[in-house]
Amino acid sequence: MKSDTVSTIADALESTIEAFRDGDFGRAEIEAESALAIDFEHSSIQSALKCAVFWKDRIARADSLTTPEGRGDFLLHEWEGFSTRFRFHLDEPFEIGLEAIRSSVFNRAAVAFLEQIDFEEAGHRPDLLLKAAKAYKGNGSFDKALECLEQVLQGRPDDAGALSEMADCFEAVGDSGKARLYFREAFYLNAQAVDLDQLQSSIVRNVSEQLVGSGLVGAELKEWIPVYAVIQGAFNVKRELKPLEVGQLKQGIHALKAELHGSSGTKPLVLAKLLNRYFWLIDHFFSVKEERSKIEDILLNIKLLDERIYELYTH
Repeated sequence: MKSDTVSTIADALESTIEAFRDGDFGRAEIEAESALAIDFEHSSIQSALKCAVFWKDRIARADSLTTPEGRGDFLLHEWEGFSTRFRFHLDEPFEIGLEAIRSSVFNRAAVAFLEQIDFEEAGHRPDLLLKAAKAYKGNGSFDKALECLEQVLQGRPDDAGALSEMADCFEAVGDSGKARLYFREAFYLNAQAVDLDQLQSSIVRNVSEQLVGSGLVGAELKEWIPVYAVIQGAFNVKRELKPLEVGQLKQGIHALKAELHGSSGTKPLVLAKLLNRYFWLIDHFFSVKEERSKIEDILLNIKLLDERIYELYTH
């Protein structure tokens, strides 16, 4: 192939990818078809054309839906199918093109969720902001994601899902301290609200993968992550508790102790919650310079509950 033809193919491919970034899949289709007229067997161009046709159709379907939220949900659902199935039928990995498509699709979804806010009652708006934040995070727009999450937390400061997403964004932009603090908070408030599948965090993933390897899944996995994250030093950034929070923590411990003695099938899950709260109480006692005897009492309770966890925590 002549050098000027190579340049033409390269230019056409770049123009196609630029159209992907702009979310203009009709233009991407035209650019790819023009390049194939020069070299019909070029694998990158073939992949680009397949992607352009796929997303041109999906965008048209999304635009036909009646609500912005419906469009956003549809686009993210289609991305899931595209990334887990369709992409493996391409002639080559085509990573640069896939990233450009991801960026534009997720941005379009985020904008759709934000558009829906004007049509909703106040109670549903934080959920839409959280959806938009996840979409922005998905295309690497972490500043925009954080702006959405801050709005969620203004009205729902104890929203564990939003806190975990904020932690994920902080880790992505290099603020490990805030990431560890917010992750610890989220798993304490409501581990079940943390969407593990959506997290990019290596902090959480490293602990999670170890526990999955030992057979933990589902609800129990989420409750045991903060226990082992504390033991391994992953959740080593802490804050001082307010008096009301201390009272709530102690009440929570009392309730979990009662639940543990009366539980059967849920015992491992309740045990993990209780251990995590004991860790929080120990941290509080250290911060206020409480008598050592009170800390020793908690350590003894931990030892009686799970001697292996006690050994890991104290050594």
